[in-house]
Amino acid sequence: MPTTPKSILIINRVFPPTFGATGRVACELCLHLRKTGHKITILTTSSAPKIDNAKNLEVIRIASNSTPDSIYEYFKILKSLKREAKKLPAHDIVISMTDPPLTVLIGHDIAKAMKAKHIHWAMDLYPDLLPVMGHNIPKIIYKYVERKTHKAIKNSSAIVPISKCMARYMTHKSLPRHKMYIIENWPERYLQDEEDDQPQSLLDNDKFRILYAGTIGLCHEFLTVLKAAKYFQTHNPEIEFIFTAKGRGKSLLQSQIKQLELNNIRLIQPQSSKRLNNLLATGDLHLITMKPDAVGKIFPSKFYSACAAGRPIIFVGPQECEIHKNIKRYSCGVSVQNNDVQSLVKGILQYFNNSDIWFEHSKNIAGLLDNHHPLQEWEDLIASM
Repeated sequence: MPTTPKSILIINRVFPPTFGATGRVACELCLHLRKTGHKITILTTSSAPKIDNAKNLEVIRIASNSTPDSIYEYFKILKSLKREAKKLPAHDIVISMTDPPLTVLIGHDIAKAMKAKHIHWAMDLYPDLLPVMGHNIPKIIYKYVERKTHKAIKNSSAIVPISKCMARYMTHKSLPRHKMYIIENWPERYLQDEEDDQPQSLLDNDKFRILYAGTIGLCHEFLTVLKAAKYFQTHNPEIEFIFTAKGRGKSLLQSQIKQLELNNIRLIQPQSSKRLNNLLATGDLHLITMKPDAVGKIFPSKFYSACAAGRPIIFVGPQECEIHKNIKRYSCGVSVQNNDVQSLVKGILQYFNNSDIWFEHSKNIAGLLDNHHPLQEWEDLIASM
């Protein structure tokens, strides 16, 4: 039976061509839903106001600071998004994302005013994540915001956490499990498209590389990795670490590299989507890190890029995270806990010294996406609303 077309409003701070993982998946979801006949409106931000129109797709960009650097700036963006949303005609479904934090509050109010269904797409969990990022919020304010956001999430028609560990955490926070539909993220479409031309490596090929291809965020921990790099600098100079240099944690990472006097770490500029395939192919191992207290509050999308590239994963983070469980379940990488430098060195050397294990785990991880159909799961959820 064909799906009844619906009008859908999605609210998120970033949307292509503006860089951002949340905007990338939002865009690909919009294009997929548009193909099935739904009418999509995106409410987002830009350096200057603009409206982009295409068949069944409208992108409304309101002017804002492209690099907000304070909670006050984010609140200004929230206020502007809500003001613009009130001008829009009624939609059948409102999807709130999590950039900026507390967008769920806008989604709740706008959906209520439009008498629409409200889906909260929990890419990150706020305000729970703010202390992990180093924001010292007075307890009374934190509790007030937590109560407001959790109430808005509870009252939504559906909640979409992006991992099982996030769903578990939300359940422990008394958010309704029966409203949750776990839909994982996915790699960029360019990583799964076949290319006509032979990819050209962006780097020379005489090194064994551990690649961190993603945002250097405040929820990621790197000191364990840098201490391992210090060991390799002396004992295995053929091993090199590559980081794409973008994100709020970049300056801290650079200062730690300087303090440890590391010369086997290279920072390179982020690549466009069409060149990302070439970059990911240069990594022998793909690195993912997470602070211990971030588990259940985020889920790094770099995991799916590694799967698409067919490269084993080096995960430095808590064992409660679904990445650790996938690595153990599918034998596709090495998972070590934060501060366990010795196990990290041992894990990397396992691949450096044994190509058979590297090939076996590369094959295993490439198969993780065989039964991965998140866009279809989104389509089914929309149809059920």
